[in-house]
Amino acid sequence: NTPRYILDAVVMWNFYENFELWFGQTKLPGNIERVISSGNMQQVDRSLVNSRFNIDRDMGFQLRHHFNLTDSFVVREKLAFSQGEGRNITDGNEGGFQYTGRIELLPLGLFEGGGDYIGADLKREQTPKLFLAFTYDSNVNAVKTRSNLGAYMFNDTGLYQTTTNTIFADLMFKYRGFSLMGEYSKRNAADPIAKNSDGTPTGDVVWVGNGINLQSGYLFPSNWEVSGRFTHIKLDANITGRSPETQYTFGVSRYIVGHKLKVQSDLSYLSIENGSNEVMFRLQFDVHF
Repeated sequence: NTPRYILDAVVMWNFYENFELWFGQTKLPGNIERVISSGNMQQVDRSLVNSRFNIDRDMGFQLRHHFNLTDSFVVREKLAFSQGEGRNITDGNEGGFQYTGRIELLPLGLFEGGGDYIGADLKREQTPKLFLAFTYDSNVNAVKTRSNLGAYMFNDTGLYQTTTNTIFADLMFKYRGFSLMGEYSKRNAADPIAKNSDGTPTGDVVWVGNGINLQSGYLFPSNWEVSGRFTHIKLDANITGRSPETQYTFGVSRYIVGHKLKVQSDLSYLSIENGSNEVMFRLQFDVHF
């Protein structure tokens, strides 16, 4: 029951060597596609995997650290403790709290200009760069259908609570204009079917299941880029009632001033098992500063 005006409001304190403490509201260290800024995406919008499984923003603390295993091998660790309610929920805390841990491995060194969290290889990496990451997130006694996102689950005593766990495995590879991003997501819950005090289902459920997203592109010297994306979502049909979805997307982009000024378009074909298939075309002009 509070307005949702604010996206990010966070204080970052580099309090000792490679340690940083964050406090406030910002994105949790979840899947790479969600953490990439909306202005730095390779295609017009994020994938269905992101829309079904991401953990977005929350209020709380984050502790971040990085170190070198070798001269080029970089390891980054990220821990978060948050409300578990999603962004701009300030009127009390329902359920329990959310705990997130992420480890990121960069065995071939850092990307130019933070390119591991930027769509497309605009820097045209002169040596291969690889990013591998794994996240585990547990939202204890969550009260929403998608961890800290989605709709509230109500029952005859108030809000239904169940612990919801989400995992992400990510990769990013870039080399001389070629880029590859991959994501795997999976969500489960202790008891995903919301129930009243007498055990009868309320009709609300946690969106449990898994998804995979593979996205690749090549940036030509002219700053035109072609890209392709394959996305497959498989929510538990017995619980959610939702059929598997597969989407294929082909994109064309023209970067005028990098991601600051660009034109993007994509064409998608969505196949829904036992449902109606869909075709979608999008064209976008993007300017930001």
